[in-house]
Amino acid sequence: MTSKPTLPAGEPPPLPRRPVGPRTSRQTGSAGLQPTPGPAAGREPPDLPARPTAPRRPADPRTSGQAQQVRDVDAAAATFGYLGAIFLGPIIPLVIYLLRGRKSAFMRFHATTAVNLSLTAAVYGISCLILGGLLLLDSITVALVIGLTLGFALWLTMLKYLIRGVIAANRAEEFEVPSWICARIVTLVTR
Repeated sequence: MTSKPTLPAGEPPPLPRRPVGPRTSRQTGSAGLQPTPGPAAGREPPDLPARPTAPRRPADPRTSGQAQQVRDVDAAAATFGYLGAIFLGPIIPLVIYLLRGRKSAFMRFHATTAVNLSLTAAVYGISCLILGGLLLLDSITVALVIGLTLGFALWLTMLKYLIRGVIAANRAEEFEVPSWICARIVTLVTR
């Protein structure tokens, strides 16, 4: 004779396991995949007890975009921040960071990323100008060849990461730029 294990007081019984994935024709008795009727259809499977509901916790502002709902306005503003960084440098993303950074963690993340990318590109550009000026003391040809080549490579690299940021912002995802290409000048401040 088997006895059922006893549960500690106040603990709900464990829920029976269900197979994971869509139901096949063997499970449903039909030829194709069909959704299983559930509570929306007005009936609950008889062998499963009602699931206890856990209290909802507020979302952590540092979590990824899947855990939080991102509004279309935030995604559009983040996209605009990256596009502004492509054409006008750090001005547009900095304005977006200052105006909308406190309202949304998603906006704060993308605005700081765009500002950091554009400020890092500006620092690298100034470094290319200094290097070109030093090489200009030797030969104008060497200064132009090396300075323009480095500047163009820098511009293409930053453009690549800014475009990736635009795509991630449109998808309401977070995009982490490698630290070797982007200095963390503006930090992500959560309040």
